[in-house]
Amino acid sequence: MNLLVLDTSTERGVIGIVGGSGSRHVAITDRARRHGRDLIPRLMAVLCDAGLTAGDIDVIAVGLGPGSYTGLRVGLTAAKALAYATEASFVGLDSLEAIALNAPAESERVSIIADAQRGQIYVADFIREAPAGPLLRRRATRVESILAWLTGLEPETLVLGPGLDSPRIQTALPAGLLNHDPALNYPDGHRLIELAIQTWASGRRDDHWLIEPNYLRQSSAEELWDARRPPRAE
Repeated sequence: MNLLVLDTSTERGVIGIVGGSGSRHVAITDRARRHGRDLIPRLMAVLCDAGLTAGDIDVIAVGLGPGSYTGLRVGLTAAKALAYATEASFVGLDSLEAIALNAPAESERVSIIADAQRGQIYVADFIREAPAGPLLRRRATRVESILAWLTGLEPETLVLGPGLDSPRIQTALPAGLLNHDPALNYPDGHRLIELAIQTWASGRRDDHWLIEPNYLRQSSAEELWDARRPPRAE
């Protein structure tokens, strides 16, 4: 099985391919360029490195967010187009769960956060029932205020995610939460492949025609549009 994974939920897009032989090839997009310009050239380069063409891909797995609205649309549109053109099977992934896999094996409680703007964050919580055991989802991915999340944060929880790189969020957090490798805050190609393989093995399959990004809420523009719309007549 030739598996392609994509995630564009953050400013650092991730591409990974695992071939039928088990060989893995990963790349990240250039932060200085937008996903719309850099994603496809990087994807073609990774396919070339793997000795594959787009038509050789059997399964496409894509991060659905939550995260950057524009980034998610770019990544999912590219994945859908490839699935349509190649007739590859399709799987959607939780982008925050992919980041959770970066946590060291000794971390028994893990919370992943991303900036949701307007004083809020996207959050996903995980737990290990034993050291080095598998990460299990503790709470569904959601939107919370930073204060509400901090109030419920348990001691010795490892916090990861792109939200930690936001200066606005950093000012609200205890300094001890930031003492780790910042590279762990973003999806990793190898870990994204692991999540895709686990999800595929579980029997999960998605319809690429119907699947949508996991925005969790409307964008600012959509909320403004709804606020300006006149109320419906009863």
